[in-house]
Amino acid sequence: MTRLAPRRFTLRSALVATAVVLLLATTRANAQTTDIAHTGVVTGTVTDGAHQPIEQVEVSVVGGSATARTDTAGEFILAGLTPGRANLRFRRLGFEPVVLAAEIPMGDTTDVDVTLTVVAQQLKGVIVQADAAKIVKLAEFEDRRRQGIGHFITRAQIEQRRPIRLSDMVRQVPGAVLVPGVARQSTLYFAGAPHQRCPPQYWVDGIMITGFNIDDIDPADVEGIELYSGPAGLPPEYNRSRGNTICGLVLIWTRLPGN
Repeated sequence: MTRLAPRRFTLRSALVATAVVLLLATTRANAQTTDIAHTGVVTGTVTDGAHQPIEQVEVSVVGGSATARTDTAGEFILAGLTPGRANLRFRRLGFEPVVLAAEIPMGDTTDVDVTLTVVAQQLKGVIVQADAAKIVKLAEFEDRRRQGIGHFITRAQIEQRRPIRLSDMVRQVPGAVLVPGVARQSTLYFAGAPHQRCPPQYWVDGIMITGFNIDDIDPADVEGIELYSGPAGLPPEYNRSRGNTICGLVLIWTRLPGN
């Protein structure tokens, strides 16, 4: 009989421990349900002027941290939003950005439809001139690549690797540091920059762009990339004092129409 007492005590302890675990699990589940019930969701579709879906559009809340990107159907979902009035920003390279005011309901979903307008005017003469200028710039890209100053990524390399995001192409570049961010984007920095996480300066087709991310452009639209980890060896036309070349330089060349 003296052997039964410890067994009853062990069983009682196990029952108490199980009850505590179940209580904690229930409390966490209730807390999560309460959090969901006190937030809102925005879904929607982004199209162009021809009502065609636009993928890889960045959707974010102005002044907030929530970010999403449209899929191949142009659709997106932003969850966990604070209820009330909010401004939603839609942007993608080549399109005019849009800021849309929306009312975020508590515990409910709001659906929006957004149309983005192409930035460039479809004028034949302008397009021909732009293509001619880009051909010259791509020839300069090849000249610099042969000189071996900086690091270069070609269209052939992109087609060989078939990356999901452009940042995937720079992972093997010496000195490149990729920091994961929101919406599965990565932010590019160069090791040895004078300041920790000092962003490089970006140029797309010879135009300097601010507030840009390496993953803001689809790899399928890129003809070539030049990467310079600092001011040394920079092409003179891109080494400007008003820029941030001390933290590095990234030149992105897009593909010619029809190629």
